[in-house]
Amino acid sequence: MGIPISKATKPTSLMSKQDYIRNDENAPANANNAAKDKKMLIIDVKAQVHISADIDRQLQKEKSEDSSRVKILLLGGADAGKSTIVKQMRILHMNGFDAEEMRNFQKVLRSNLFQIFHEMALGVQECILTIDDSEKCVRAFIEQHPNYSSLPDNAHYYLPKLSALLLPGYEPTAEDILHLRVPTTSVSEINFTFEKSTIRLIDVGGQRTYRKKWIHCFDGVAAVLFVASMAAYDQTLEGVDSSVIKPVHHNDLLSAEPDTELNSENRMRDSAHLLAEMLRSKFLVSAAFILFLNKRDLFLKKLPLRPLREYLPKYKGSSDKEAEEFVKAFFLKKKSKKDVGRAIYPHFTCATDTHNVEFVFAAACAIALKENLNSSGIE
Repeated sequence: MGIPISKATKPTSLMSKQDYIRNDENAPANANNAAKDKKMLIIDVKAQVHISADIDRQLQKEKSEDSSRVKILLLGGADAGKSTIVKQMRILHMNGFDAEEMRNFQKVLRSNLFQIFHEMALGVQECILTIDDSEKCVRAFIEQHPNYSSLPDNAHYYLPKLSALLLPGYEPTAEDILHLRVPTTSVSEINFTFEKSTIRLIDVGGQRTYRKKWIHCFDGVAAVLFVASMAAYDQTLEGVDSSVIKPVHHNDLLSAEPDTELNSENRMRDSAHLLAEMLRSKFLVSAAFILFLNKRDLFLKKLPLRPLREYLPKYKGSSDKEAEEFVKAFFLKKKSKKDVGRAIYPHFTCATDTHNVEFVFAAACAIALKENLNSSGIE
């Protein structure tokens, strides 16, 4: 006997005639909605394609702009001439200096002259120099001790001009400003246009106390412009005993270790050690290295008075050219064996010579721009 199925248990999946009629009536509307949805989807896809293309164009534009912004980092020891190069760029590419800066240069000039006189007074005392006429003290000291090592490098430029420099209201010339010694105690930056590219030139303090802060400037560097003084081969670092600086007579300066800043440490050795340290930095592996062997003019004037072999015993040459090449090799050999394929671009420079700086800096910028293009992925 079969089990009767009540109306309540009738399968609900069965559609009534009315349901079929309603579906037939809604079919055109459903088809229209589907068409609209498809059309909206196509429009949305096209919009996404346009947005993606816009983003790609913007990224390419930013990439191109980045390739035209070149960051060059000025590194080197104290008194190597980095700030002089910055001043040259101000003169060559930024219309020089404003009135306030010129007034400040007058104060700096007086300070530089005072420092020269101070070192000369110490020299007269140290060398036991007796001069009857105090007005002839400067000339007599220079004539009798032209190779006195403690005189600032700019002394030989300023001393012959003392009569004019000491006149009331004297306004420093561009050449005077280039010879001023202004130690960099912080990070400074100038921006200027060079051959349609924006150059960001970063200058940092060269004293050891400031070197730990250099790392904050390493990001995005296209080129390191390392400045080393060729004239520093007979000079020592300014350290704890720098208040009483003595002439250098001994020949074993280069044996000093570069971890203590004392007057017994050779400045050129410290500079070469610093270059090696920067070459090893993992933050600068993609940066080009350009070496400015600066103060070539002072180096050549000093050689007859203070023979290079007395401070670099391995030097066996006898000509100015041989001496220059020896100093260049002294720095270039600081590359480690794993950096054998890494190029260092050396230039002999005189930072106070505007024409010389204009030429070598153009070459440096060309190298930096090429490196920047490579890092940006633009051929």
